Amino acid sequence: MYKILFFLCFMFSQSIFAQDDFLNEFESEYTSTAINDPFETYNRFMSNVNWGIYDYVFSPALESYNAVTPLGLRIGIYNFFDNLASPLRFLSQLLTLHFKEAGNEFARFSLNSTFGIGGILDIATPNGLYSKRSDFGITFGRWGLDGEFYFVLPLLGPSNFRDILAMPLNALAYPTTYIDSFWTSSTIYTLKEFNYTARHKDTIDTLRRDGLDSYILMRDAYEQFRNELIKE
Repeated sequence: MYKILFFLCFMFSQSIFAQDDFLNEFESEYTSTAINDPFETYNRFMSNVNWGIYDYVFSPALESYNAVTPLGLRIGIYNFFDNLASPLRFLSQLLTLHFKEAGNEFARFSLNSTFGIGGILDIATPNGLYSKRSDFGITFGRWGLDGEFYFVLPLLGPSNFRDILAMPLNALAYPTTYIDSFWTSSTIYTLKEFNYTARHKDTIDTLRRDGLDSYILMRDAYEQFRNELIKE
C-alpha cells in the first residue's frame, strides 16, 4: 500500500517546482502559439490555487531553507539527485536511438557515482561528459505522440496528456521508487523537490511579480520548451 502511494506521488514529477531547465527558460521571450487548451477555465483556477499555496506556504519555507543551508550543500544535494536521474535519461535516449547521448549518460553515472562520491560531486561535466534533459514524455514525443491538450496538475503545475502518460514510466526508472520504506522514500522525494525549487526561487519570484498573465506565460513556455527538447 505504501509503495503504491509513493509511486503515485512520484509519478507527478513534472511539476513547476522541479523542472530546473524549464524554469531557466522563464526569462526568455516566448511567443504565443496555437496550444490546445480545452480545460482553460479549470487550468486557470488550478494555477491560481497553486500560486496561492506557493505564496503562503512554499515561499517562506524556501527563504528559510536558502538562508540556513550553505550553498555548497545545496549544490551537492542537487548533483546527487541529478545523478540519480541518469538511468531515466539513459533509457529515454536509448529508446530514441540517441546512442551518443545514452553513452554519455552511462559514463556520467559511472564516473559521478564512484569518483563523485555517489554523485555529490559532478566529475563528469569537467571531463567533457555532458547531459541532455530527457524522459519518457520526450521519448513519446519523438515517437510521434502529440501532447493532445494542456493540463495543470494540482500542486504540480503544467503538463499535457503525453507527459502525464509518461509519468509512471519516469517513476519506474528512478531508483528511489524502490526504497522499501514509504516514509523514507517520501522524505527523500520531498528533499529533492524542495532543493530543486529553492535553487530557482529567484526565477519563480520574478515570474510571479512581473508576469502580466502568468498563466499564458507558463502554458506557452512549457509547451514550447518540451517541443524544443523533442526536436533536438
